[in-house]
Amino acid sequence: MGTLLPLPRALAHFRPRVPGLGFAVASVHEGPPPAVRAAERELAEGMEPYRRADFLIGRSALHRALRAAGLNAGAVLFDGPRPRLPAGIAASISHSDGVAVAVAGPAGRFRSVGVDLELTELPAAAAHLVLAGPEAGLLRGPAGPRAAGERLRVLYSAKEAAFKALSPVLGPELRGLRDLRLQPWADGYLAHAEQRPGLRVPVSVRRLPQGVLCWAVLAGPDA
Repeated sequence: MGTLLPLPRALAHFRPRVPGLGFAVASVHEGPPPAVRAAERELAEGMEPYRRADFLIGRSALHRALRAAGLNAGAVLFDGPRPRLPAGIAASISHSDGVAVAVAGPAGRFRSVGVDLELTELPAAAAHLVLAGPEAGLLRGPAGPRAAGERLRVLYSAKEAAFKALSPVLGPELRGLRDLRLQPWADGYLAHAEQRPGLRVPVSVRRLPQGVLCWAVLAGPDA
């Protein structure tokens, strides 16, 4: 896939630069994921091929991010859609189009974190699945379905990152992306759940040559 050739350089350039937070990338183009534990490989054997590939590159990115943060973990399995993280670790994984990214850090420094990578386009017609109420104004800009779809991809990715950071704190109170509200802020957005406007998480946005990378960080007690 030639369009992905500049992506590793773009991700390295636009990666999060948050003290204490590790960031890493893995890709199906590397071959068998090297940074994966035996129990993770065994778990993946029972998955459908596309799910297996996403799971393995996601775990490879996660273990690399942990090492980048000076941490280590054994096999990271899952509880439902979320990785079953060891105590004392905050982390998040995202994968898109055969590429995975992960962020990780100590839970004392990071209450929770979220990351999202989107490399596929979104149709502007899908806005009602992502945005609610006055957020439709965030789609305003240059005319044309391609431009509107790109703006929607950014908003979707920002909400995904925010959802991953806020859902461990809010639990079932946060049901989906339409429960979140975005407000333009600095290099991205401030996000909060409609039910809990007092708890806001900053979301950083980086536009890539063929997609978008977003991350959200809630500070922990030791920050």
